[in-house]
Amino acid sequence: MALLSRPLKTFLTTAAVVLTGLAAAPMARAQQFDQQPIDPNLAVAIASPVRNGAFYSLMILTQVPNQRQCWQEQGQAGGPITVDPLLLNFDFTGACDRSTDGNGYSVRINGQDLGVHYRLEVSARQNDLVLFARPTRDRAAPPIEIGRTNGRTNGFLKIQLNPGWQMTRRTYNGQPVGHIYLTHDAPLDVRLAAGATPPLSQTPNTPPVGRPTTPPMTSPPPPSTVATGNYFRVVVPITGPNTLQQVRAVEPEAFRTTADGQEVVQVGVFRDRQRADEVYNALVAASLPAKILGASAPAVASTPTLPPIPQGSLVVVIDPGHGGRDPGAVGIGGLQEKQINTAISNRVQQQLQAAGITVLMTRSSDVFVDLDARAQYANRAGASVFVSIHANAISMSRPEVNGLETYYFSSGERLARSIHSAVLQNVSMRDRGVRQARFYVLRYTTMPSVLVETGFVTGAEDAARFRDPAAVNRIADSVARGILNYLGR
Repeated sequence: MALLSRPLKTFLTTAAVVLTGLAAAPMARAQQFDQQPIDPNLAVAIASPVRNGAFYSLMILTQVPNQRQCWQEQGQAGGPITVDPLLLNFDFTGACDRSTDGNGYSVRINGQDLGVHYRLEVSARQNDLVLFARPTRDRAAPPIEIGRTNGRTNGFLKIQLNPGWQMTRRTYNGQPVGHIYLTHDAPLDVRLAAGATPPLSQTPNTPPVGRPTTPPMTSPPPPSTVATGNYFRVVVPITGPNTLQQVRAVEPEAFRTTADGQEVVQVGVFRDRQRADEVYNALVAASLPAKILGASAPAVASTPTLPPIPQGSLVVVIDPGHGGRDPGAVGIGGLQEKQINTAISNRVQQQLQAAGITVLMTRSSDVFVDLDARAQYANRAGASVFVSIHANAISMSRPEVNGLETYYFSSGERLARSIHSAVLQNVSMRDRGVRQARFYVLRYTTMPSVLVETGFVTGAEDAARFRDPAAVNRIADSVARGILNYLGR
């Protein structure tokens, strides 16, 4: 079952990798880890079909030596190799392991774990399937090709790694842990944006070259946009009674405040201009008159402090939406969303901890935490799962609108469906579906992430439920059960 190399074609011909916003905290954490080679006969990377091959996900199988065989291969070198994952048909406990998302694998280059900055994905390319490490922070950076299937047939296909790539196991203090790296040990000319931390390595005599601090926007900013200060504040002037609702359809964490004496809806404060640009462009695409204002310091609570995390523990980050000066949606009888989010999140934390899960909260009190701080907290923690808790709202004149909505962006679909199903099974409420959305905290977290809208504070049915502590506990217990089901606990 040895992994086969395709003809010499390697990512070393790829343009220089560009990493922006590389924070010191994730790097420091990554340096605690090392790697240990995996016998290529005992591991296989697979393009796993989803929805009858509508798209593919990455699955990595590893075999325990001298135990029952986990998979069989059929095919010839140079062409597609089909894989029969035998472990899907029997109890593989103690013989096989299966990794199917970013909790189980990441990319590592020249001794640096880049899981925070790159996600692994399988993409169709004509009559082939290609495994890429695709940048999560810098859309201008080129993806890194790791391997391909060398053709397409029905079913599970082996990803044949490009020369120089191998699978290794993460080690901590010399001891192997479950996480698997797609690894290349060659030094690369890794370049960083101006002002970021030093590069991982550099080609001799090549000066560091960063992208411009202000990249081009897909939509030009309005003339009133200010680009001064160390941070970038994205706001939308309030032009009517529905402005807040319209902005929250793009970013649920938006809230009302003032800027330069004008009433606005604030979406976020960002150190990285590119991130501010992305949020700005999303608002403009929704026909909202967004602005980017300079800010000398973020008007937010400090980034949550990361506590010590037990070695080898499973980490879930719960994100109670809104907080502090941002009450979230305000509904029937003055019902405040932030209070509901806090109550549900605290109960979810208790239930998961009782099941032996390490649970971290983006906020544990009534404080305001901005979008980027929430996402980066989860990334720095190396979380397995990120769940953002919210309550929905619409016009107060629409009390008939009630129900549960659950959102994901990319890798969180299975988690979203698990939570959504668990809530509907245990709480009598309307089903408004599982949906895909580009919310910031879903795009910029590197693990499976979802945002749960647990009901409408403006809905007659849901508001009454939110005022019943026992009913709120049932919602929270169901969210926790959905997370545990997803984690196989």
